Amino acid sequence: MNRIRAPAVFSQRKRQKGMHSPNLSCSYEIKFSKFVIFIMQRKMGMTRRMFLMELARRKGFRVESELSDSVTHIVAENNSYPEVLDWLKRQAVGDSSRFELLDISWLTACMEAGRPVESEMKYRLMEQDQSPPLNTPKSEVPSFIASKVSQYSCQRKTTLDNYNKKFTDAFEIMAENYEFRENEIFCLEFLRAASVLKFLPFPVTRMKDIQGLPCMGDQVRDLIEEIIEEGESSRVKEVLNDERYKSFKQFTSVFGVGVKTSEKWYRMGLRTVEEIKACKTLKLSKMQKAGFLYYEDLVSCVSKADADAVSLIVKNTVCKFLPDALVTITGGFRR
Repeated sequence: MNRIRAPAVFSQRKRQKGMHSPNLSCSYEIKFSKFVIFIMQRKMGMTRRMFLMELARRKGFRVESELSDSVTHIVAENNSYPEVLDWLKRQAVGDSSRFELLDISWLTACMEAGRPVESEMKYRLMEQDQSPPLNTPKSEVPSFIASKVSQYSCQRKTTLDNYNKKFTDAFEIMAENYEFRENEIFCLEFLRAASVLKFLPFPVTRMKDIQGLPCMGDQVRDLIEEIIEEGESSRVKEVLNDERYKSFKQFTSVFGVGVKTSEKWYRMGLRTVEEIKACKTLKLSKMQKAGFLYYEDLVSCVSKADADAVSLIVKNTVCKFLPDALVTITGGFRR
């Protein structure tokens, strides 16, 4: 099979500042030479584009860093058909009809299948596929415009009021399962979708409510539709009942244990934390020993009363030095 050498892509600005780019060039086996893919950076950002390019190349796809005559498929994220055409015109492309213009969901579907999938209508960017404005009465959702929702969570103002918990809980379970299986792209897809739905100032009750929103890929839409129609997701139930998921969930709850160690223990036939504790032949790191020693304490939630007591101690101490200081309890963190 053919091999392609993947050139590194770095911004000119970084070069001008004298930064030295690491050599990311490496060889990948091309399994699908008839498909030559170009991923648009517009609205995506360089880091995410390079991540997707690298991932697609690992899967055997030929991905070009620059738009060239050999490209057959152009993939875009959060870009409408007219926006892609306008971008192509600015690249001095005369005939854009020679390209398949596709949404990023086509590429993720290809990587999930491990081969190119048919470029069906749902993946194609077409004139009539421009996202219509959210069809929600103004009395229910005042001045909410889906097309203006940023794809970046740092640019969205998200409160603690989650109106879509049944969806976001399902997304986080799917993301965790993909994380356990070391599938970064689908893990990220569900985490991004959960973040967007947490931002919404209203509950999603129909598919029209998510039209025009970023990060709503095919898998995400399918899950939302099933939950709307059935009240739950069969895929999520399947994950929750999966022996591997349940074991990894337990293993990674131990401080110092990650996916690699969990995989090792699972292949050894171990399934629960109790079995790990009972296995005398296992060699544990210092962190893992501490994780098992204080396991119950670490997995237990801090009560509101305990948090308030700690807050009062801190507040009294701080106010001795800064009487006008404001002390606020904030959330925890995920390892």
